[in-house]
Amino acid sequence: MNFWWEDMSPTPPSQLAQQVNAGYEIPARLRTLHNLVIQYASQGRYEVAVPLCKQALEDLEKTSGHDHPDVATMLNILALVYRDQNKYKEAANLLNDALAIREKTLGENHPAVAATLNNLAVLYGKRGKYKEAEPLCKRALEIREKVLGREHPDVAKQLNNLALLCQNQGKYEEVERYYQRALEIYEQRLGPDDPNVAKTKNNLASCYLKQGKYREAEVLYKQILNRAHEREFGTIDGDNKPIWQVAEEREENKARNRENAPYGEYGGWHKAAKVDSPTVTTTLKNLGALYRRQGKYEAAETLEDCALRSRKEALDIVKQAKVASILGDGSGDRRRPTSNKEKSRRGSRESLDMTYDADENEPRKVAVRAQ
Repeated sequence: MNFWWEDMSPTPPSQLAQQVNAGYEIPARLRTLHNLVIQYASQGRYEVAVPLCKQALEDLEKTSGHDHPDVATMLNILALVYRDQNKYKEAANLLNDALAIREKTLGENHPAVAATLNNLAVLYGKRGKYKEAEPLCKRALEIREKVLGREHPDVAKQLNNLALLCQNQGKYEEVERYYQRALEIYEQRLGPDDPNVAKTKNNLASCYLKQGKYREAEVLYKQILNRAHEREFGTIDGDNKPIWQVAEEREENKARNRENAPYGEYGGWHKAAKVDSPTVTTTLKNLGALYRRQGKYEAAETLEDCALRSRKEALDIVKQAKVASILGDGSGDRRRPTSNKEKSRRGSRESLDMTYDADENEPRKVAVRAQ
């Protein structure tokens, strides 16, 4: 499950248009500075990112005064850099300051206020303060519904965060309701193949698992894998089976065929779970773990082998791209390399586990496991 921070990572044109429509956009005079800060933070160069933020904040306060929306934006950026360093107290103080400025200058129902409320709620959630975070998240949801409409994708993202906070408090009925509503929004507004659909199904399945609702979880996992299969290999039929069906057939036939062939002989389905589809890899591991709970060890090993292959392929692609980049510029990139651990933070890394996602002002490499 992914906790959504308001996104202030470098913005592609299509996403920038969405931010404008949502009523929130990085001020023009801060955009270049913001991108530099995000770049340094993503490289772990906080000794550069933090002074850059502080100097910009000082300059803004001199020219515009403390109670200015651009000051709030810079406070939000600096808070996220502090949060990335696990300096949660400092980050919370900055976000509360930014919230007060935005409420005063933009109004209590402005999208930027919702963004700050959301970030503050996520920060509290990361510190285990779920009860304090929940009302902030609910208020952010109310603002988004009022400004954007109840069926907007950003409303679904806020529902995702609220579901996570409730799940950590054991409020499973509310969790199911929030995820189901988010799933309906994504499917209706973005279509069944949007990545958020699979992510939300995975989150809902994890909620079912925590309650022992294995059948409901299994159905969702198989739906995710079916869609991934159809996108890669076309319509499912007797000669074109999804990986979970192959796994269950191997489970059924294990007594008759002790020499089960390695999964690789069934073809390259694992390529459907390549580097740009971490949710599929997570689903493979989660369904494999569920099979183990059911005593279906052959089926579990088949999915786990597939997930392992997809992860290895993803790492190989990253390594090849890095080598090509170094050879291409001829100078050698002397920046601190991003570790495999950091790359894997974008998606769940353990079976039946979930990670936080991102929204506004986020250096995207960060993700935190929900306990």
